[in-house]
Amino acid sequence: MWRRFGQCIALATLGLSVSSVLAIPSQLSSQPSQPSSHQSGGEEHIVVIDKSKPVPAKVEEILRQLDLNTTHPDVRHIFNNSYFQGFSASMKSHCLDLLANMTEVTMVEKATTVSRGNVYSTRPNAPWGLQRISTALALKGSESSLDYTYNFADDSLGNGVDIYILDTGLYAQHNVFGGRANMLWSFDGDMRDNDGHGTHVSGTAAGSILGVASKAQLYGVKALDSNGLGSSSDVIAGIDYVIRRHEEQLRSGKDYTGSVISMSLATSEPVQAIDAAVSAALAAGIHVCVAAGNNGEDACQSSPASSGGSKGSAITVGAIDMDNQRASFSNHGSCVDLYAPGVNIISSWIGKPNMVNSLSGTSMATPHVTGIIAYAMKNKTLAASPSLMKEWLRMTALPLEDGTLSANNGVHASKSSRRAMNAPINRARIGQRNVWAYSTTKVPIAGVAQLRK
Repeated sequence: MWRRFGQCIALATLGLSVSSVLAIPSQLSSQPSQPSSHQSGGEEHIVVIDKSKPVPAKVEEILRQLDLNTTHPDVRHIFNNSYFQGFSASMKSHCLDLLANMTEVTMVEKATTVSRGNVYSTRPNAPWGLQRISTALALKGSESSLDYTYNFADDSLGNGVDIYILDTGLYAQHNVFGGRANMLWSFDGDMRDNDGHGTHVSGTAAGSILGVASKAQLYGVKALDSNGLGSSSDVIAGIDYVIRRHEEQLRSGKDYTGSVISMSLATSEPVQAIDAAVSAALAAGIHVCVAAGNNGEDACQSSPASSGGSKGSAITVGAIDMDNQRASFSNHGSCVDLYAPGVNIISSWIGKPNMVNSLSGTSMATPHVTGIIAYAMKNKTLAASPSLMKEWLRMTALPLEDGTLSANNGVHASKSSRRAMNAPINRARIGQRNVWAYSTTKVPIAGVAQLRK
């Protein structure tokens, strides 16, 4: 979640349509559905098949009862992986009434709008966030300083990990990706990032200069358009794609560590279908890191943020500033697991291979934690279990003044030595230190700078 300075679109609220969930009967019925007379022109709905049945129905069978098929123009997506099946289609009330009486169906939900949010401010500053997540010391200097240090104990830095950025796409040709980034899937077939948000998030997660896990593979899964908006069904289709590709990677037998999905997006209210898809990804062994949202409200009131905290194994991330204070825009509450740097974060941008931009939002905080997850996946036990990874993240986090936790990569914090942000630290505990500095030119476009080679 992010916000561009001067724009008037509300964060995370985003003018999203209210999703409506159709009631599914609690009493199972063995009566066959009445023949449908499908009519085009209805609103898009997401349908999830009940996997708990001894013999779950097939998507094709449900569609056939609605006078639809997988190639019908009103059928938008087919969800088909080992953990959930279903589809999304444009349907009128007659089809919806039939679905409401099908015992094979566990959920019918109107597709709603999802957004990546907007930027609070822009400024071409150095990435202070990398030092914040890798030290227990208070930061000195200003956000515009170029002299920050990223400390890490293991130089694998996400090698062998696939990071999926479910966002507006990514500019794979950017210099900081070094050939490690590719666009794999797009809801509309356009593989370009025409917004910049996904590219910015990608750079923080795994950019070679600006990112946390700088040896991980980056994959763009485009579910949001050039305005940062999208449908919940597109988000679910993106998650479905990642689950299937993750399973293919596991079957391939090659040296593969695991997968992380980074989702810097939110709805205006909880959306069951998105939360169910996130749960399916977690059940598949995929780590999921999501933005808390930027309304300064309870993060449990939007999806996928509501999948974190005490509600599930997803990692929901709020934003802090350089002074370790929760950002005024950041959502909070019991669904937030960790806070990470999210104010004036500089990262990769679209347009040219050396462009950078400074943005603020929980969108910017999320990829810091995504990168930490990829970094920690060298530990095979953590890599195999999203729930254990979540426990490790909370164990290595540093306490903030209000009792919440600030994400840390484990170099300067441990279960036996959790310390205040301004506490002294033994230099011997630093496993490795990298100083990543770069220069910026004069700003060619408002809020955008170029990275010198």
